[in-house]
Formats: sequence, structure tokens, C-alpha cells
Amino acid sequence: MNFDIPEPGKKDTEQTDRKIVKTSPITPDTRMSVSGILHRGERRSVCVLIENDQNYAEIRMPEGEILSRKGYDEEETEEIIAYLTENMDDILNAARDVNPMKAFMK
Repeated sequence: MNFDIPEPGKKDTEQTDRKIVKTSPITPDTRMSVSGILHRGERRSVCVLIENDQNYAEIRMPEGEILSRKGYDEEETEEIIAYLTENMDDILNAARDVNPMKAFMK
């Protein structure tokens, strides 16, 4: 996400060449775990855990419902939900491959 910073003496609506780029909460050291497909009545959903060494967020998709989080602020959590929404097909494919009994027996 880019934020325009107006130069001194310029109005906020004028374009400038300087920008602050906020880093994404999804970094190379971010880990993602995906549950199997959960059935809630007629609806299907998947729980996704996004974590790194200090932060985590557990989100139910496709609803984008935040189940729990620590360390990520509201804006970062919204960016994570946008990332998950954009990659929903891959997440659903991973969820279809989850075998709960096999995982339980490990």
C-alpha cells in the first residue's frame, strides 16, 4: 500500500514523487497452515493460520472472519484477508488434500 506524502507547501491533493511503502505482513518467513474443509450447515469453510516468529492470525475463509490474532494490527489483518481471498483457489485445493485421520495418527 502506498501513501502519498505532500511536499512542504503543497496541498494534499497534488502529486509528489515521494512515497512511503508499507511492507506486507506476508513475508518469506511467514508460515501458513490450512485445515481441511469444514462443513457448517450448508456452508463450507477453511481455517487458515498465518504466523511468523512473533505474530499469528487465524482466519475462517471465505468469510474472512478473524478467529484470533496476536501481533497483527487491523490493517495488517485486512491485508492478510485480501491475500487469502486472492489465493482462495490454492487454499481450497490444499484443504481438499488434508486428511484429518492421517494427521491425527502422526
